[in-house]
Amino acid sequence: MTKHKWHKEIKAWADGAEIEFKLENAWWDAGIPEWNEDGEYRIKPQPKEPQYLYVWEEKDRDNEIVFDHEPPSLIKEDEVYKYIGKIKLEVNDD
Repeated sequence: MTKHKWHKEIKAWADGAEIEFKLENAWWDAGIPEWNEDGEYRIKPQPKEPQYLYVWEEKDRDNEIVFDHEPPSLIKEDEVYKYIGKIKLEVNDD
């Protein structure tokens, strides 16, 4: 038996996920989806954990800045680097 084209989305919807459908290159809330074979559906994307760049200053050089994806708890401040702060990264997935 062949699975329905949208079987994964139908199961997720039955389990409580929100479903979106595509119309004119934009995604819209499907409410109660019709599951048309020629339609385009997706499970509504959920927000991801925020991503940060951590900023360090190199102590022995004037204005030398270093960026790293590792949080300060994984990189210890020492005689070479001083932790300054973090920058929140925003990604547009459109």
